[in-house]
Amino acid sequence: MPLRYPRRAGLIGNTGQTTIYAVGDDASMSMGLAKRYETLTASQYSGTTNIDSPHYAAATIAFVMATKKITDSASLLATVKTGDTIRIRGSTSNDGVYTVATGNVAGEIVVNESLADELAGAYVTICKRAAISNNAVQDLVTGRMWLRYTTGGPAPKIGAASDGKLNWYDATTCFTLHPAGADLQMVAASKILRIVGGAAELPRYFVGMVIVCSGFANAANNLPGYRVDGVAINGADLDLTLWTGNTNPLVVETAAGARTIKVVCQNIYGFCAAANIVGVSSYTDWHIPSDLELASLRIQELPNALPNATVFPSWSSTANYFSSTTRAVGGGSLAMMMEYNSGWMYVVAKTTPGFVALVRNIT
Repeated sequence: MPLRYPRRAGLIGNTGQTTIYAVGDDASMSMGLAKRYETLTASQYSGTTNIDSPHYAAATIAFVMATKKITDSASLLATVKTGDTIRIRGSTSNDGVYTVATGNVAGEIVVNESLADELAGAYVTICKRAAISNNAVQDLVTGRMWLRYTTGGPAPKIGAASDGKLNWYDATTCFTLHPAGADLQMVAASKILRIVGGAAELPRYFVGMVIVCSGFANAANNLPGYRVDGVAINGADLDLTLWTGNTNPLVVETAAGARTIKVVCQNIYGFCAAANIVGVSSYTDWHIPSDLELASLRIQELPNALPNATVFPSWSSTANYFSSTTRAVGGGSLAMMMEYNSGWMYVVAKTTPGFVALVRNIT
């Protein structure tokens, strides 16, 4: 791993402005460290890695051998497009990877590969697969490493439109895996969500999926974005080991009430979790950048404020990029987003689709 940093690594970089508009302005004073990058494309940074990002889940999905069709009686398959690569999880007989021959139809998907007959009833998750480049960019000023390509390119194949745009968080794209019941408990010390008597539900869950619970008395237990880091049968129970971030605590609660588990789909955090599980560029500590991290890449001297085009060739000047930062005013429903077309950072509804870049801190 490259570790060639200047002695002042971690200090603020400059804005890229070189034109002087007034004595004492940004360019006149040459404030901040000059942007310096190293592009990494060899060895672990070469080729692509398949990321399977959860897209839809239901117990209404069936498989038909004769027609190579995946059907959905709930008619919610229209966002799976022709040419998508999908990964089926949770099916009794059809777990696997498929290429969509005919998509964009609410009630069915036609695939190229063979299927086994299977009636609806099992909770099945459909993931969209993106072949993401392992190329990375080392920021020699801040000490951060970025994935060179975002979900905007070159061939993302994820999101509702298969264009790489995902939601920050949208409750309407969270789909039930465990219907409301009194059998969920939180074992906080070990960060385990336990499904009491739920051992038979094992096929529904997989490492790397992101879930949200509802019905717990403590708000911390209901936060969206808990990544599943382990799935294990514990006698008659099923234990899901959760990743809770750096600071968020879980709260002990015994099984009671009516509690539900949903899988978070078409979501930037699900994409990031999936990237870490498969180890893009051989790393498992990628995160969604903060608003300040995104802003550190813009070049304000350019008409569109895009990052350095040589090291970041796919960043769109017409699309917006999500940060992980929430604007608290308004109840937390808005997230900070970077518009590189103008260089503006502004707020949008978390349900607005946008691209996402991944970054890791290595200092």
